[in-house]
Amino acid sequence: MNQILFPVMTEDAEAKGVIVTWFFDDGEQVEVGDLIAEIAMDKVDREIKAEHSGVLRVLVAEEEAVIQGAVIGRIE
Repeated sequence: MNQILFPVMTEDAEAKGVIVTWFFDDGEQVEVGDLIAEIAMDKVDREIKAEHSGVLRVLVAEEEAVIQGAVIGRIE
């Protein structure tokens, strides 16, 4: 199982961002390099790509605020 973390984008350890969209649904198969999510923090959008192949498990819903560095999903 491999964790998907919300990237650390600022020095403020308490800074939060949101998941703008998941490009795959919970339980779908993803492959290395697939674009799996778009996140936003302080007016900066960033894409997250799969670093592993497997089944995506979404742990944080779209538009939910999350602290940077938090686990937002898994690839099993």
